[in-house]
Amino acid sequence: MGLIIAYFFFLLNLISIIPTMYPLYIWKLVTTGSLRRLGDKLLLKVGEMWIENNYRISRMLYGVQFEVVGDSFKDLKADGHYMIICNHQSWSDIYIIQSVLNRKIPLIRFFIKDSLKYVPILGHAWLALDFPFVKRSSREQLKKNPELANQDLENVKKVCEKFAGMPFSILNFLEGHRRTPERVQKLLKKNPYQHLLRPHSGGISVVSTALKNSIDAFIDLTIVYPTENPSFLDLMRGKIRKLKVFVDVVPVSQVPIEENEQFAPMSKKMKRWVDERWALKDGLIEKEKHSK
Repeated sequence: MGLIIAYFFFLLNLISIIPTMYPLYIWKLVTTGSLRRLGDKLLLKVGEMWIENNYRISRMLYGVQFEVVGDSFKDLKADGHYMIICNHQSWSDIYIIQSVLNRKIPLIRFFIKDSLKYVPILGHAWLALDFPFVKRSSREQLKKNPELANQDLENVKKVCEKFAGMPFSILNFLEGHRRTPERVQKLLKKNPYQHLLRPHSGGISVVSTALKNSIDAFIDLTIVYPTENPSFLDLMRGKIRKLKVFVDVVPVSQVPIEENEQFAPMSKKMKRWVDERWALKDGLIEKEKHSK
């Protein structure tokens, strides 16, 4: 019953944005200049309110609380330019990250498969809020035509162009997949971490290089759940009520961003930096698990 009630409220919150989102989206499409920028600002307010209401629903139903740890958290700016990296264990990660950082930094966007723009309401909301849609080739397509990898990278670079000169927060899950028991077992021999999957640095390197003149800092988040193998349904059922989010804001001067776009996808210095961050994350999670 609790799951049905939670689903009803979350769905109601999603439906509630329709009367304001669609008129503002149409306004944005048919206007230019200062009028269009006003439409963008109003749409961002709608997105922030939607995120805030989702968190309020969880607090109201289950008393959900997120303990944020990190002194640099207070230095974040609502008009800043940030790249966000985080461990990935569940679909609830996005909900948690949005709730913790909402209105403290620009609206968080993440790369979405192009086909998802057709999802009712959510797809239109992502389009209205300028979420970056990218076409990515499947593994089978890349095997048949390796040149498609270069095309995919060019698509990412073009998407990044829209963020130049405007406040932005771009979220990257470097592990590429959620950390499920099945995936952990499958990658056991290739994975040096106890609580994480091996991260991939190519994507974050390409995006960072494309936006190197705009980024203020990297926000490194580590979510520590109270249980193993959490799911979004666990959150909606109220099985997850308290968790910790460690926030480390790393100045862009301390991140080895590749200058040459040609070398960015295979940047060794970015890979070393990402591996070092993941080793720190793994140790942090291990320490938290043993402190309970």
